[in-house]
Amino acid sequence: MSTENADDNTSLPAGWTIGDVRQRSQDNAARLVDPSTPVYLAPNGPGQSAPLDVDLIMDFSGLYLARCVDDSEWYMGQRATPDEPILCWSSYSDDLGTAIDNL
Repeated sequence: MSTENADDNTSLPAGWTIGDVRQRSQDNAARLVDPSTPVYLAPNGPGQSAPLDVDLIMDFSGLYLARCVDDSEWYMGQRATPDEPILCWSSYSDDLGTAIDNL
C-alpha cells in the first residue's frame, strides 16, 4: 500500500499549504499520507484500540497527525513500520496550528 500522496494542498484545511505546514512544524520532510491508512485511538496500547475515521493524515518524520471525520480533532500518533496502522494516543485540538505546535 502506498502511504504517500502528492503534496496536494486541496486536501489541507482552508488557508494551509504543505509549505505552511512544513514551516510551522520546522520539518521540511512533512508530507501528506494516504488517508486510507488505518488509524486507531490506542491510548492504552494496541490491544485496546478503536478505529478512527480520518480524512487527512500528515507525517512529521515519524509522528503523525490525523484529522478525525467525526469530531474534526487532530490526533497524534506513530507506527513502528510504514505498513502498520498508526496508533494515536490523544487528540491535540481541532486547530491544525495548535496540533502542529504540540508535535
